[in-house]
This record gives sequence, structure tokens and C-alpha cells, in this order.
Amino acid sequence: MTREEILEKSRSEMQGKDIVDMEISRKAIVVGWIIAVVLAMIVTIIDAIVYSRLPVEILFAVLGGLATVFWIKYFKLHKRHELLVAALYTVSSLCFLIAWILHIVG
Repeated sequence: MTREEILEKSRSEMQGKDIVDMEISRKAIVVGWIIAVVLAMIVTIIDAIVYSRLPVEILFAVLGGLATVFWIKYFKLHKRHELLVAALYTVSSLCFLIAWILHIVG
């Protein structure tokens, strides 16, 4: 392929997409996740202090989201570290799901 053909192929693949917009969106999602996790931690601590209970439903949701992030990273990057973290978050999330179900039932 010539240089012009490569440039044309790149332009056609990126049609309607702006690299700057995509990068800003990616960073916004990361910051949003960090804020969501910090807020969930604050709510969890306050709930534990005020109501003497651990709000496992919040922990289930946050860990489920984090598990999803690391599973996607593992399938894209095929790194063992991503697999281990994804598995850990998945198991933790499932434990909090079971605790939440037991709390609702009993």
C-alpha cells in the first residue's frame, strides 16, 4: 500500500470521529467511575455507622462494574493480571450479591 492509500483508509475508518472527543470521553468515564466509587464508599461508611449495617447492594453494584471493566480489559489485552483482578472482583461481587439476597429473604 502506498502512503496515500494508508491515509485514505485511516480517514475512512475514522469518519465522523474526532480523536480529541474520544479521548475526552474516555477520561470523563474514568473520572466518573472514580467519583462513583468514592461516593459509594462514603455512603457505605455512613450507612454502617448510622444504621449498624453494611449496605451490600452498593458494594455489589460497584464491584460488578469494576469486574466488567477488568473483564473487557482482559479480553482486549490478554494480560494475566487483568484476568486475576477481574476474577477477584467477580467473586467479590457475587459474594455481596448472595449477602444482599440473604438480607432480603431473611
